Amino acid sequence: MKTLTAIVDDRREQAERKGPDYGHGHQPDCGEMSAAQYNPEIHHRRSIRLKGHDYAGGGMYFVTICAHRNAGRIFADPSVRKMVGQVWEMMPQSPAGAGLVPALLGTQSPAGAGLVPALGTHEGCPEKGTHEGCPKKGTHKGCPYVVMPDHFHALVCMQRGHATLGNIVGAFKSMVVHEYCAGVKAHRFSPFPGKIWHRNYYEVIVRTPEAAENIAKYIRMNPWRCVTDFGNALRGIGNPALWNQPKLGVLCSRNAPRPESIPDAACYLGGFHSPMEKALFARLLALKKPLIWCPAWGLEHTTFTPGVVEALEQNRMLILEMRHRDGTLAAAEQRNGFVIEKADDLWIPHVTPGGMLERLLKEQANCK
Repeated sequence: MKTLTAIVDDRREQAERKGPDYGHGHQPDCGEMSAAQYNPEIHHRRSIRLKGHDYAGGGMYFVTICAHRNAGRIFADPSVRKMVGQVWEMMPQSPAGAGLVPALLGTQSPAGAGLVPALGTHEGCPEKGTHEGCPKKGTHKGCPYVVMPDHFHALVCMQRGHATLGNIVGAFKSMVVHEYCAGVKAHRFSPFPGKIWHRNYYEVIVRTPEAAENIAKYIRMNPWRCVTDFGNALRGIGNPALWNQPKLGVLCSRNAPRPESIPDAACYLGGFHSPMEKALFARLLALKKPLIWCPAWGLEHTTFTPGVVEALEQNRMLILEMRHRDGTLAAAEQRNGFVIEKADDLWIPHVTPGGMLERLLKEQANCK
């Protein structure tokens, strides 16, 4: 145990390290710190940048910037997310963004969960890939970005000899803070406690076209892979806004004839596990209809066919995880019961007499 004298000596040493008291919480800036006050043992921060790498030498980077831990899900508000996206897209036109390649900044849709569009090309542009001389240069979606509730992802393409990556990220963060403060003063955004951004950022050097393609895919998939908790042990991925839409439940017994048409609906809900339900599911995907899918497996084991991926990227899909995920008859009964209970209306092209679906429908009718 330290003596009182030792404790006093320790506090005196700490006070000497802090330097003079400027009062009212004021801290000296870099110009006010003298050489005598500098102590390399305490006045340093370890850099996480790659030692020896030229961050002003051009190239492509995958950048992640996190919100401050006290800011929480500060970008969850759609209006805030839209503002952050607008600041990013304006970066090439700002002095701080000199050296950024506008055609590779990308654009983001602020709708729904904040999903970004799929990779695009310039229509009618004869110079696919570089787009040099294309009148639409600056709108290409080759390098997407996404604003998540508590972080930001982007592919950044830079020209050699301009600002460093750190300068660009710092300017972007500063401009977002400026716009957010203006929004708070105008009563458009909620006040925030302290800081918006984490002080650092993370980057990956993108060295090959294959790596760029994989990262772009990751960015596009990032929003809808976030798991939403709907309560009562119900979880889902995709666009949670679909859960609040009027839902048409789709149920069909096995060995059913193909229906002539599909009724219109704001959103279709179903497990889509019988043969005819699977065919209807494929048809609804082809028609680009909004879908809520309750598969016979958990979210971690869900396989994404191209049609499902496209629907998720376009905010047309919500995948829910059921309590029973073992693929048994009991699990199928639970999914059908869930559809009957949660749907606002039902479309049932075929019911096998004496089957499980007929029994569930009768039980539901008796409950009413």
